[in-house]
Amino acid sequence: MNESYKKTITGKIVSDKNAKFRVVEEQIRVIGHPLYRKLVKKTRRFHAHDEMNESKLNDIVMIQESRPYSATVRWKIIKIVSSGQED
Repeated sequence: MNESYKKTITGKIVSDKNAKFRVVEEQIRVIGHPLYRKLVKKTRRFHAHDEMNESKLNDIVMIQESRPYSATVRWKIIKIVSSGQED
């Protein structure tokens, strides 16, 4: 089956407290607040399924949209781009 039509996003894991479940945060852009002139980071968070429990906190991962795994989980981790625990 061709899965090239599914969206993919690269982000950082900010929570790995649950088994087979990760919270991935994508930083979208930095914008200036129109009134206060302060730079604000705009981010989005995605709940992703990790079947093998391979990813850890601060890893950079690539996620892909998939079937619903639960009420909030609609994405799955397809590969770990870089490890957060570089030695």
